[in-house]
Amino acid sequence: MNLSVILVNYRSAKWLNACLVILKELQFSKFSFEVIIVNNDQEKFKPKKDYSFVSKIIQNKRNLGFGSANNIGATKALGRNLLFLNPDTVFKKDSIEKLLFFLEKNPRIGVLSPKIIQASRGQAQPFTCGRKTSLLGILFRNTFFKPWNNKSPILVDWVSGTALLTRKYIYDKVCGFDENFFMYFEDQDLCLRIKKLGYDIVFFPKSTVLHYDGKCWPDTKKQKNAFYKAQDYFFKKHHRRYKCFILKVLKQIAL
Repeated sequence: MNLSVILVNYRSAKWLNACLVILKELQFSKFSFEVIIVNNDQEKFKPKKDYSFVSKIIQNKRNLGFGSANNIGATKALGRNLLFLNPDTVFKKDSIEKLLFFLEKNPRIGVLSPKIIQASRGQAQPFTCGRKTSLLGILFRNTFFKPWNNKSPILVDWVSGTALLTRKYIYDKVCGFDENFFMYFEDQDLCLRIKKLGYDIVFFPKSTVLHYDGKCWPDTKKQKNAFYKAQDYFFKKHHRRYKCFILKVLKQIAL
C-alpha cells in the first residue's frame, strides 16, 4: 500500500466527516491508500457514511494529545508512507498525488509538506514551516524569514503537523513523535530528529491544502499554557541551558 492517512479527532467530528467526504471525492487512481482515525474524544466517533478506505477507528479512553494519538495510528498503518492530517483540512484534487509522487522521486526527502492556506484569509497560513525555533525567532516573530510564501520547493528545518508526509521506515527509525509533547512543537521536534539522520525537510507549495482551523480548544488560557509548556520542553531538548534561562526571563517580563 502506498499511503496511510492518519487523522486524530478531538472535538472535530463535523470537520472529520467533511474531510472523509473530500478524500472519497479525490478518488485516487494511481496509488492505494487507507485512512486510520484515532479518536481522542470521549464521545465515540462514527462516520456518517461507510467508507471502504477507512481501515481502522481507534478509540482512546482519554485525550492523549496529538503526538501520542498519531503514534498509535502509525503502529496500525500498512502504507509505506504516512500522511498526518488535521481533520479540518481540504486538499485540492491532485494535491496529495503531487506530494506523494515528489516524495517517491526524491529519496533524500524525509518529510514533505504542502502549502497550507488559511481558509479565513485565503492566504498562506503563517508559521507553518521554517527554521528551528530560536530566541531571535521568538523576539522577531520570524518576520525576516517567511518560507510559507515561497512559490517553489524549499529546504526548511520543520513543517507543520497540519499536513505532514513522511516515510514510515524513517518515522519508525526516530520512534515517531515525542509523547512528552502534549500539543505544539511535536511536529518541529520530529522534523529536527529526522533531519539529524541526514534527510531533507521540504516545503512543497505546488501542493496546497485549505485549513479551516476548527478551534478544538474551548479554553484559550489552557491553550496558552499548553503552548508554553511545550515550548519550554522544546528548548530544554534542542537548546543549551542558558537559552532556556533567557527564555524564562523573557516570559516573565512579557507576562
